[in-house]
Amino acid sequence: MKERELNRKLIATFPEMEQAYYEHTEWQEGDDTGSHVVYGDVLVPTMLTLIKGDCYPQAQKYFDYLEALLEESDEYSTNVVAVSVIESIVTDEVDSKKVKSLLGEKTLAIWEEFEEWISERDT
Repeated sequence: MKERELNRKLIATFPEMEQAYYEHTEWQEGDDTGSHVVYGDVLVPTMLTLIKGDCYPQAQKYFDYLEALLEESDEYSTNVVAVSVIESIVTDEVDSKKVKSLLGEKTLAIWEEFEEWISERDT
């Protein structure tokens, strides 16, 4: 999957993000803006706002979306989800136990890899 397709998929799935998406990409490369940038700068802040506001049921749809992307086994999408979304959330101050309860099998595996890496790094 390429940037354009992955970015458009985000907006098609979550039309409520369309305004933020266009504001963020209009001065860059539009739909061809790198998905790491789009997902990290548009999706992650939305997810963190919900998580930090204890709005876990509302955050669930975003984690379900990430799980579905991972199930497609596309290398680019997987990298975007892992590095630009999951790693960003893991390294933020969130209630890991509560967030982990929202994760599917593939997102949980990535989450736990980052937690292990952080733990090893900090020892």
